[in-house]
Formats: sequence, C-alpha cells, structure tokens
Amino acid sequence: MRVAELGCRRVAVWGLGREGRAAVGFLRKRHPRLPLVMLDDADGQPEELGGAIDYAFGADAIARALEDVEVIIKSPGVSLYRPEIRTALGKGVHVTSLLNLWFAENYDLKTICVTGTKGKSTTASLIAYILTQLGRRSALAGNIGVAITEIDDASAEFAVIEVSSYQAADFDGVCDVALLSSLYPEHIDWHLSVDNYFGDKINLLKHCKYQVVDRDVATTVDRFISPSWAQAFFFNGTSDIHSSGTQICDGRRVVGKIRNPYLERPHNRSNLCAALAVLKIFGIDVAAALTAAEGFRGLPHRQQELGEIDGVLFVDDSIATIPEATIAALAVYCGRDIAVILGGHDRGIDYTRLIDTVLAGAAKAVICLGASGQRIYALAQATADRRQPAACALHCARSMAEAVAFAQRVTPPGGVVLLSPAAPSYGQYRNYIERGRDFAVKAGFPASPQIGSHSSLE
Repeated sequence: MRVAELGCRRVAVWGLGREGRAAVGFLRKRHPRLPLVMLDDADGQPEELGGAIDYAFGADAIARALEDVEVIIKSPGVSLYRPEIRTALGKGVHVTSLLNLWFAENYDLKTICVTGTKGKSTTASLIAYILTQLGRRSALAGNIGVAITEIDDASAEFAVIEVSSYQAADFDGVCDVALLSSLYPEHIDWHLSVDNYFGDKINLLKHCKYQVVDRDVATTVDRFISPSWAQAFFFNGTSDIHSSGTQICDGRRVVGKIRNPYLERPHNRSNLCAALAVLKIFGIDVAAALTAAEGFRGLPHRQQELGEIDGVLFVDDSIATIPEATIAALAVYCGRDIAVILGGHDRGIDYTRLIDTVLAGAAKAVICLGASGQRIYALAQATADRRQPAACALHCARSMAEAVAFAQRVTPPGGVVLLSPAAPSYGQYRNYIERGRDFAVKAGFPASPQIGSHSSLE
C-alpha cells in the first residue's frame, strides 16, 4: 500500500512515540487534511501534530476507535499478535507500518536492511561508516534511533536500515540486501513463541534481492524460508568471508588484518565479516573496506569502556538483553576480576548457561537487579549451594546506585565493573539507553549520548 492510496481512507496511527510521530509527518506531507486517529496504550494528553486528529488513549478507547478504521499504521512496539490487531485483520482492516509505506515509494536508493538478535546496530553502523569512508553517500536509519523518513533520498546513494524483529515481522517491501547477523531466542513476550520470533525475523529475507546470512544460522533459516528468487550469500564459513584470529579471509584468500581493537573482539569480528559480505555484493573491494573500518568506534552501551576509577575499569554493556550477549562480554575481559551487574525485566528466559558460566569463574561477583535479577539470584544461589566453595560473591541490589556501590567495594584495582544485564530494562527504565546512562552517572562518569534523537527498541 502506498501513501497516495490513503487519501480517502479512515486511518489510525497506533503509537505516539518516534515512529508514530514520524508516520503522522509522512502522511501530512501528502495528505494535509486527512483526518487521523492516534492510538496509544498509555494514558496521555492530545498533542498538536497538525491537521485533524482524534486521540484514543487506553484499551477501552482504542477498542472503540478500531471499530471505525480501514487502515492501521502500527508502531513496532505494538505486537502483531495482540488480539485487537488479529481481530482487525480478520475484519479486513489493512495493517501496515511506516517502514512498509516508505519502501512502497520506491526511492532511487540502494537499500541494505540489517536484522539479527544481536549485532544489528553495530553491523549497520559499520556498513554506513565504511561506505562513508570510501566516499559513498550513505544514510543510517531505522531501529538505530533515526526514523526511516529522515533519509534524504536526494543526497544519499545507500540507505542502511536497522530492522528489529517487530519491524521484520510484517515487512512487505523489497530491499536490495537483507542481512541476518545472528539468531537467538528473544522478545518472546511480543512474538509469543521462539518459532514465531525466528519466523518473524527471517521474514525479512523473503523480501530482498540478495540474502546475507551467518553460516551458523543457515540451518535454522532453512526451516522457515522456502527457496526464493533472492540470491543467498553467507559469512563466517570457511568458504565465505570469515575471520581467522585477527585476519580476515575470503575463502582461502587472506584479505588483511583487523587493525581496530574494538573489532578484534570475537563477536565484532563476526559483525565485521557480515558488513564486508554485504559490501562485496555491491562490488566494493573487501581489502579497501577492511582498511576503511580501522577508524570505526563502538556505539554507546555496547561494551563501552567508560574509563577507570582507582584502577577499576567500568564498562557499559546495557544493550546486552540476552544471556549470550552477556557471556560474550564476560569473555572479552576474561582473566580479570569482574563484578557483573545482571537483571531487569523478566521475560522468563533460561539463564542456566549464564549462571553456570559466572559460577565457573567468569565473574568474581554477581550483582542482581530487577525482577529477572531476583530469579537469577535465586537460581545462582541454589546452584552455588551445590558447589563448594562458591566461585563468586552473589548480591541482590535494590537500585543501580546500590549495585554500583557494591561492585566498587568488591572489585580490586585491575578489575572490571561490567553492566551487562542479560535482560531488557522495561519497568525500571524506559530503555537500555536510560539504564546505561544511569550506570555511568552512578559510577561517576558523564552520561553517554544517545544514538540519533530517539531511543531504539531493545
């Protein structure tokens, strides 16, 4: 569906955050007088967004408003599996998104859509960075915190778009390249099951000219996607672009050495290989792209080293919302005394492997926060009771201030205080950015800047 088709339709925009406001602006440019209804789950106040707008706040008002709409432009945070959405679809209501509307305009751009459980922000940012370093005009947008409609199609040659699982689930456009960087169970509260999450994530690969997939998840992808007209490429296999230590290889050919300490980390070597595989599709020399990556700096809240206080390094890895990400962060600082802060919103995911890892010596102290932190603490305590002696100290904190203070007390010079929660921030914080900024402030550092003007989804 194109924006031009909405001029005489009854349209609702669901979500009053960044995407919702951007959707209203996108519609207003083409249909200044189109009446709209804004839906939002939270209680709020009407805002001046221009034109004729009715507002429906809360479940009851939303249900009434949906009785009289033909099109819903849904923000990513609104689950496709919500009963209201399923009912609307059953009645023939067209449910779409800002991303789909933007793609339907067929801009004269090369589009690269990047998704994955972890690594998508870094990989998307790295692709855009390398393109810019090589003199190619690129724009970075999407879930990274910049609305897709902020891309200036008149000045950009490439659009690099980070796509969350929420956005991938109903994506119906066609991008030039779709990249899947990794795949682990995540966001089950939105997708309702692991299979739904995997299938929704992989849906992006059905809507592209070229697929780029981590070789490690190819078997899983095959379960959800039938052979398509898109051409498939891989990375991280021995016949693909992959890393061998700090060397980058293209099959058997050595391309060059990674000369960026941040990108030398194992998970970032994978992200780098993904970026190089994408750029190779566009005929960009892999060795030149590797050289261009040397100046890349890591994004805030992703193993971001804030600095040292009394010889202790403080690391903000607030983006780590699954156990696998936290295990990767612990591995980066292996051999040092680590006090790790875990926990947040509890989605009921399995923490067994993470608990086994920390109790086996990956951390000297575990400080637990939030609902999932309480569960991690109880599971870790029960596991530690069966192991004599316990390999690390366990502490349940009531606030970030208490967690940081305890970590400072128990971490000797040369050690690391690591915020890597293995859980989303919802409940205590609005998002992982706010959580990371609070950690920095409580530790005594300036708060990290946000990416773009708004936060991205966890």
